[in-house]
Amino acid sequence: MDFQKLSAFLEKSGLPAFRMKQVRDAVYRGLAASWDEVTVLPAPLREKLSGEFHLHSVEQLEAQVSAKGDAVKFLFGLKDGRKIETVLLNLLPEKWSLCVSTQVGCPVRCPFCATGKKGLKRNLSPDEITDQFLAAGAWLRKERGQKIGNVIFMGMGEPFYNYDAVGEAIKVMTDPDRIGLGQRHISVSTAGHVPGIRRFAKDFPQCNLAISLHASEDALRNELVPLNRQYPLSQLAKALNDYIFSTRRRVFVEYVLMDGVNNSRSQAAKLNSWLRSVAAPKYFTINLIPYNRTGCPYRTPAKDRIKVFAGLMETYGFEVTVRKSLGDDIAGACGQLAGK
Repeated sequence: MDFQKLSAFLEKSGLPAFRMKQVRDAVYRGLAASWDEVTVLPAPLREKLSGEFHLHSVEQLEAQVSAKGDAVKFLFGLKDGRKIETVLLNLLPEKWSLCVSTQVGCPVRCPFCATGKKGLKRNLSPDEITDQFLAAGAWLRKERGQKIGNVIFMGMGEPFYNYDAVGEAIKVMTDPDRIGLGQRHISVSTAGHVPGIRRFAKDFPQCNLAISLHASEDALRNELVPLNRQYPLSQLAKALNDYIFSTRRRVFVEYVLMDGVNNSRSQAAKLNSWLRSVAAPKYFTINLIPYNRTGCPYRTPAKDRIKVFAGLMETYGFEVTVRKSLGDDIAGACGQLAGK
């Protein structure tokens, strides 16, 4: 929705200014999915507007619901024919989080990630990011009578390679006159884009920062997260230390466990040492993510191996969670989004 053009259109049509607020409230608060649902407007005006303006910049092409009903994956079409995927996750009873995409594809090309196989096609606009929320929110309200409580910038793409659009989207999501989420209900995950981390600390100190780490030695991380060649662990450590010092916020560490690659006892010890070189354990929550199949030559560790790794990190003094692979039966789990 181009609200500037809409405002000019309404003014040119001689309509009162309050009509603009009615439309804005219907879109952002009422989650109207079509002009027919903006019932505060007279029917002739709705019909006129439907021929001039699209409510959303994304079009829902498909919605897949997992067998357990705790994940919903949306396939959205964009104006240029590109496609992205967005996932609703029911992490807690009646507590839904939305995992949004920020790019079509991803330039980082992590070898265990389905999105990375595509490479980067283009960045998303701010509207294409926020409209994922509006479209998924409308579906959730209609189908479940519930609403989205948290937004996770952890879908397709590296958010900090599209920082300006992501920043504008966060402003819309946290604007009390629009979507109205609190900053602490928004999390942004980066593969380690150091300049983005520094900007994020200044611009959104109350939002949550997550780091897709996956390895704590440069040789292995260069392989698993190619962005590490540009911003090695020494630079990342300094940026995270500065982030924690300036915001006093906890950092979420995303760590995909791959059998025989990064899940040994020695790797746990190295992870402990590296994190402690950044800050005290109290400033981190480690999210262990068992590898989800993406057609890559990696394997998911056995449950007992995952338990051992988690136990070691807890022994070292860190808060640890083992991520549930919600939506893996619909290719909607971490690392599986490909915009198919």
